[in-house]
Amino acid sequence: MKSLKRFLPVGLSVFLTASSIFAQKGMFVPSSDVSFKVSVVQTTWQADESITLKYSVKNISDAPLFVPREWEASCPAAPHLWAWFEDNSGKHFVPGYAGSCGGGPKTVSERMSKEAVLLKPSEHLDGTFLLDPKLFRLKPGAYRVEAVLTGWVKEKFTDAERSELAKMAGPFMSGEVSDSIRITLTTLTPSAK
Repeated sequence: MKSLKRFLPVGLSVFLTASSIFAQKGMFVPSSDVSFKVSVVQTTWQADESITLKYSVKNISDAPLFVPREWEASCPAAPHLWAWFEDNSGKHFVPGYAGSCGGGPKTVSERMSKEAVLLKPSEHLDGTFLLDPKLFRLKPGAYRVEAVLTGWVKEKFTDAERSELAKMAGPFMSGEVSDSIRITLTTLTPSAK
């Protein structure tokens, strides 16, 4: 019995460490647990009009999980959702991003209350995103609109922040998932000038 008491604290310590490692690995799930789709209401746009890109993020896993909101992002990182144009030669026309880092949430829980949305299985988050071909002076023609949804990176959180995240209602999407659609830009019609 004496030797059992001597090994009990060591065994308990190993168990707690293993549980902690398991909790951290389960805190971030791959992007394959979500479906990401983009669409437009029409496929032909005039070269000088903004394009409204619709997106849908759906939880296709068997458990609740957090997905990113459109524009919310930790400073100084870029937003979780981004889209750009690609012409027939493969050249990308990517808009820039500027943001302010002042006055943001102080704790990771406060940050995630703005940056994340909890989706139950089969639930989806829908929204719109504006793209402006005028920024690039795109010529009339066929383009592919590419969009990417980027999750969180475990290594960008401190141990204390990961412990705080582990107390939340579900794991967080990591990695990225993308989709694309084809559109055509046309010249202005004489009546529109």
